[in-house]
Amino acid sequence: MPSRWTILAVLFVARAAFAFQFGSVGAVAPQLSQSLGASLADIGILIGIYFAPGVLLAFPGGAIGRRYGDKATVLAAILAMLAGELLMTSSASWSVQIAGRLIAGTGGILLSVL
Repeated sequence: MPSRWTILAVLFVARAAFAFQFGSVGAVAPQLSQSLGASLADIGILIGIYFAPGVLLAFPGGAIGRRYGDKATVLAAILAMLAGELLMTSSASWSVQIAGRLIAGTGGILLSVL
């Protein structure tokens, strides 16, 4: 019985982190535009690019989970989300921001599919 509650708690935290991560760029848009010199359109691209990996990963995501196991794939997805955010916070370069957002989005999409 505790195992089910533990799994539920982990899933709740992971989904909350996914939602927080998706909305965080919009929340800090004024600071991002000031530090990067980005326009509102650029911030919109940064927000929308989070779901761009879903075009490639939504369909094979289930097969990836079946091949490597659900737990391992979800853990890798959470680590990708963390790595992408750490990459975004560590640099003020626009290309690094895009790369970090794509990496985090890849983890977010895998997490959503599984």
